[in-house]
Amino acid sequence: MSTTVNFATVANSIAALSITGVDVLDIDQIPDAMGLDTAVLVPMPEDFITEVEIIPAELTQQNLDLSYTLHYRYYHCKIAGGLGGLFATYNGLVTAAANVLLAFANDATLSGAVNNTQATIANIGPVSDPAGNGFHGFDVTIRVLQFLEV
Repeated sequence: MSTTVNFATVANSIAALSITGVDVLDIDQIPDAMGLDTAVLVPMPEDFITEVEIIPAELTQQNLDLSYTLHYRYYHCKIAGGLGGLFATYNGLVTAAANVLLAFANDATLSGAVNNTQATIANIGPVSDPAGNGFHGFDVTIRVLQFLEV
């Protein structure tokens, strides 16, 4: 047990995940706008950490459970019509979603976390970067548990 809260350690271990065809960025690498030389999974700059709870793990309240949810956004490619049509890249987007889930499933517990749930994917389709540019992508969330001793 420790009195250290490891948000950055957990984010660092997520950035170290190996995902086929995807660059995973850390919390100190969030760009203002996506250039997209390659597909990226990025911590969401707004609401990156939500649902923070500290609950006593036993009666003396010396041991605590800290749980929270981390939010990431996957950017596959810019939304554009072109020769293949608006959704020509959709198959690659869905394949990337499977690869992201597989990478999280293969990493049983992230460094800095005592336990974490499997990642969930939501909102597959149009997403925006911090500058408001449109991309094909999706959102990824993961619930994390840490133990604290005070």
